[in-house]
Amino acid sequence: MELNPIVAQRLRRVAGKIRSGVTLNGLACLCGYLFVAAVVVGAVDDLANGLRWSMRAALVFATLLGAIGVLWKLIVEPLRCSFGSAEVAHLLERRHPELRTLLVSAVRFQDGQVGSPEVCSPILVASVMEQAGRMALTLDFEGVLNIRIKRMAMFSIATLLLVFSFLFWAFPKRAELWLNRSVLLREVPWPKETTLVVEAQGDAVIGARGDDLTIQAHALGVQPREVDIVFTTASGRRGRQSMVTVGGGDALRYRHTFERAQEEFTFYLEGGDDRTETYRACLLDRPQVVRSEVRIQPPTYTQMETSVLGDGQRAAQVLRGSNVTIRIGTNHPVKKALLVHGDQPVVEATSEGDRYSATFTPNETHTYHFDLLDDAGLENREVTRFSLQVVKDEAPRVRLRVPGAGDMITPEAVLPFEMQFEDVYGLAVAELRYQVSREGSEERAIKPPTFAAGMRNFTANFSWPVATEDVKPGERITLVVQAADFDDVSGPNVARSPEVNLRVVTRDELLSELARREEQYRAEYERLIDAQEQVRGRLLSLQQKFTDEGFSAALSEQIASVERTQRNVASSVNVIRQQFEQILRELQISQLNSIAIETRIGGGIVEPLSLLVKRDFGEAADEIRRWSGVAGSPSPELDQRQVTLLAQMRTILSNMIHRAGFQEVVNMLRDIIRLQEELHKESKQTAEGADWFDDVPPKQK
Repeated sequence: MELNPIVAQRLRRVAGKIRSGVTLNGLACLCGYLFVAAVVVGAVDDLANGLRWSMRAALVFATLLGAIGVLWKLIVEPLRCSFGSAEVAHLLERRHPELRTLLVSAVRFQDGQVGSPEVCSPILVASVMEQAGRMALTLDFEGVLNIRIKRMAMFSIATLLLVFSFLFWAFPKRAELWLNRSVLLREVPWPKETTLVVEAQGDAVIGARGDDLTIQAHALGVQPREVDIVFTTASGRRGRQSMVTVGGGDALRYRHTFERAQEEFTFYLEGGDDRTETYRACLLDRPQVVRSEVRIQPPTYTQMETSVLGDGQRAAQVLRGSNVTIRIGTNHPVKKALLVHGDQPVVEATSEGDRYSATFTPNETHTYHFDLLDDAGLENREVTRFSLQVVKDEAPRVRLRVPGAGDMITPEAVLPFEMQFEDVYGLAVAELRYQVSREGSEERAIKPPTFAAGMRNFTANFSWPVATEDVKPGERITLVVQAADFDDVSGPNVARSPEVNLRVVTRDELLSELARREEQYRAEYERLIDAQEQVRGRLLSLQQKFTDEGFSAALSEQIASVERTQRNVASSVNVIRQQFEQILRELQISQLNSIAIETRIGGGIVEPLSLLVKRDFGEAADEIRRWSGVAGSPSPELDQRQVTLLAQMRTILSNMIHRAGFQEVVNMLRDIIRLQEELHKESKQTAEGADWFDDVPPKQK
């Protein structure tokens, strides 16, 4: 069974027209794409004033890839799809619904797509094909074709061909240039009306890293209204900037400044129809100090080693007179390195291989730096500062003590001296100096026997008999220790201790003064005994209160107050001990001591008082404290310690009051002094008489 031959032929013809229309439409799109691509490539080449061969080749390659894509998508791929009589029948039935799928079924039956006899009987198939053929003969098969699209495709192709032909006819040179450069990829030079000239050293512009770098150019031929600089930095950053027009006429320049340029870059200029070659912007580092060393040689007299400050240590204290050498290393060689402070030159550095050193002697505190100049004429702008604080050698430190001496001594006194001397760099002189307040007296010096020049710490303890100076009562002795150092720059530096002034008195005067002071100290001691008795009385009252009321916080506070009073009494008794000890020491220094005095004051007063202060008072106070901290009855030893303490204090008081023996000693000493003075007077008169007798002439004898 076959479909009506006329219907079948018409279906095949419509299918062929549809495929030819698809092909024609694809060709029109391909031609349009190629036209647009040709215009774009030509325009880019024109705007760039001639692209490099590599860029033009890349554009042509991209265009070919696009053309292949259009060809495949719009022609090859649609034509690969199956499109025959069945597809045309579908289109007709969509246009003529009255066919009710008869035509599609008839085409399938003709193609052998008939089911089993049980499903599709031959009579049914024949009926379908007969009805479909009869109805299809009256239909317009060409109605499914879009003739307008086909005509538009043909018109587009014709128009593009005409446009290409017109362009080649109207602009033959430009068209030929386009054909050679954008199609044939020939290296045909691009015609220019403007030539930009970059003012550079060869192919490079040189500047300082971190400074403003100015790119400048001028134009030959037609002066462009605008010139752009296109740059690419070493890190890959790209940019385009318009250059500033400066001047006019033959002096017209195009300028652009890169502020604080930090990295090198390449650039080219575009202006008018010209594009320059690529230039390099070379940035050189300004000279700067990258490492340093400061050597300080102290003055010779200090006998100190040279100190070295490593890199990063640029502040130091130096002694006046020190020689300082500053050695630096730079980031690249320089032809001049001048050490300055402020704007005042100090010394020009000398070259030591890849380092530079400057030696000088600073006299004042300043901050220094180097002015550097390299072979490219670049100077350093960021300076490395060296701070040197000039310090003066301090004078030695001295101290004088005359332990045990009061402000009164006898002519026979033997003074004990404790002297201390200290200097950082060594002592040149250390001595005791004294002067007697008499007419014509000069200050004299006593050199400690163990002192050696150069010692940095020296202590001397020795005794000096005043009688060696034959001092008289009423005179004064001024004592001072003096030291000097080795400073030969701004010294020597001399130090003197505070003066010690001693008044020379007779033995009677000193004994009277000491007796007066002893009476005063005894009266104070009696007051302390009364205070100690009050302490015992308060303790007895508190014990009775404890018996009546028991232990309480208020009672504990009152006991603590008694403890504080007890310790205050002990402190005051210790002062009395020191005062009597001072009396005994002054007697010893002035050679007025005796066994009786040593026994009464030393053994009867000072030593018992020391025992009271160091042991008995402390034990009594500790016993009171233990009671205040325990909620219980007081220890039986509490009052017993008070009784014993008062008994010992009264015994010491009796030794103070018992002065008969002491007075006898005083009177005996006074008689001895009087006899010594009379004997001295008679001896002097005898000596004077003998001298006079020897001078008498022989006849008078």
